[in-house]
Amino acid sequence: MDSFSEETYVKIEDEPIPSTSTNDINPVQKNRKRKQRREELSFKPYILRVRKIKTPNLQLSSNALEDLDNLISDVYQMYCSELKRLTSLAKKKTLSTKEVETATKLCIPGIRKDNAMNFGRECLNF
Repeated sequence: MDSFSEETYVKIEDEPIPSTSTNDINPVQKNRKRKQRREELSFKPYILRVRKIKTPNLQLSSNALEDLDNLISDVYQMYCSELKRLTSLAKKKTLSTKEVETATKLCIPGIRKDNAMNFGRECLNF
């Protein structure tokens, strides 16, 4: 009854059509992707820029520059942890000058604390 017989069918192999979907990626290939390396936070360009402005004749060795960079990054991490703690205690998502002053009082000891507070207030007033 069928007018078509099995012999008349010709099997044609089509080439797979490339897909732009990300779902078709082989899971093995996903793991082979390179992880992006996170750059370390470095203050070296800023240290050199300030040194050039303040004392153009002063030379810094690479060890001195590395030590200054480590010092500044340690202070930066201290400030970040204090500011994070203060904002979580205040249940706010934004920083105000009050939180920055409090973090400065907690992170910097002695007379340097007062000098830093005065310098910060002068910077805000300009």
